[in-house]
Amino acid sequence: MSNYWEDRMQRSQARITMRHQRDIDKQLRRYYQNLARQLIKDYEATYNKVMSSIEQGKQVTPADLYKLDTYWKMQNQVQDRLTRLGKKEIATLTKAFRSNFWDVYNSISLDGLQAFSTIDEAAVIQLLERVWCADGKSWSERVWQNTNALADTLNEQLVHCVATGKPASHLKKLLRERFNVSYSRADALVRTELAHIQTEAAKQRYKDYGLDKVEIWADPDERTCPVCEKLHRKVYPVGANVPIPAHPRCRCCVIPVIE
Repeated sequence: MSNYWEDRMQRSQARITMRHQRDIDKQLRRYYQNLARQLIKDYEATYNKVMSSIEQGKQVTPADLYKLDTYWKMQNQVQDRLTRLGKKEIATLTKAFRSNFWDVYNSISLDGLQAFSTIDEAAVIQLLERVWCADGKSWSERVWQNTNALADTLNEQLVHCVATGKPASHLKKLLRERFNVSYSRADALVRTELAHIQTEAAKQRYKDYGLDKVEIWADPDERTCPVCEKLHRKVYPVGANVPIPAHPRCRCCVIPVIE
């Protein structure tokens, strides 16, 4: 039996969500690249300062680093810049997440049925801020968790290179790797949250059409994972907590069950 209608609905929702994901990615990539250039330069200058302040032939220790006013000034700058990164990231995502909800919601049209909207902007904002992950954290809390982890790991690499006497080029390499890891986490958060918003927007639209049930539709290609294969075509009440996204970067969506 052809799945043309189901696949079309899945592709329509996916196109909207991917467009928002690409727009967010452009901004986040710019934020992280600019910050990486600034902070790596600051860390390198501090590293060179501590190495040059030590007498010839003396073993350098982290204690020598902590004695420098330069180090503590840099720490304040790092915290300030990472705080600004977190605020910009949250502002960007808040705007994009709202837009993604309404774009998915308004894109769903079911022939022969009439929808009566039961949600407004205030309700959408409340929905976007609701905790839905098993870790009990909202998406904005996970943004701050990521920036705090970045600050910790950057400092750990500086201390490590001071203690081991690695060259400045090695420090720069390690710091770039830490930024790449942090950006990857931010990207996974965005993709997963967008998938969740896509699901909630679709469920709300089906509810406003007066429908009672939805089913999970997994993207049927070679990238479909075993978890999503098991969820494919499972039916849930439209108001239930549907178990998708099932994992980071999940591509499943919900489609209506029309009897």
